[in-house]
Amino acid sequence: MERFAAVLFFFVLVQSTTVYSYPLTPNLDITPSSICDTDNPDFTEYRYKERIPYCKRNVSSRFKAYIYDLYNISERCRGNYTIDHFIPLSIGGDNTLENLWPEHKQIKAERPNLEYDIYLKLKNGKITQKQAVQIIYDEKTTFGQGFVDDDGC
Repeated sequence: MERFAAVLFFFVLVQSTTVYSYPLTPNLDITPSSICDTDNPDFTEYRYKERIPYCKRNVSSRFKAYIYDLYNISERCRGNYTIDHFIPLSIGGDNTLENLWPEHKQIKAERPNLEYDIYLKLKNGKITQKQAVQIIYDEKTTFGQGFVDDDGC
């Protein structure tokens, strides 16, 4: 009986301390970032004074599911995420695997104006595309370390 109680205690302890988690930053092995160029099939026009190639949004549901699978996000938990363009389309990002990752909605909420603020600076000629990409890259890769609890997902 003591052995059963010890095993039961251990099981309860492990279950109560299990941490379910989600990534805080893109996995750079999967999503190192990528920008649009004129050879990209989604290229539509140049934008801004700097003439930055712009790719239209083109990410199918099937491709999103593939990205979730690469990041090991279960179907049950996918509603907590959005497939995010690491380098936003508005500053010249593209729709390739190298530029898409599942960003948890709580993480996105922590920096609600980041992409818009950078876009405005780029559009108004206050910064270059290179500077904009570096700011986005730095913000999205240094936003904390590791993983955060996701309440069972």
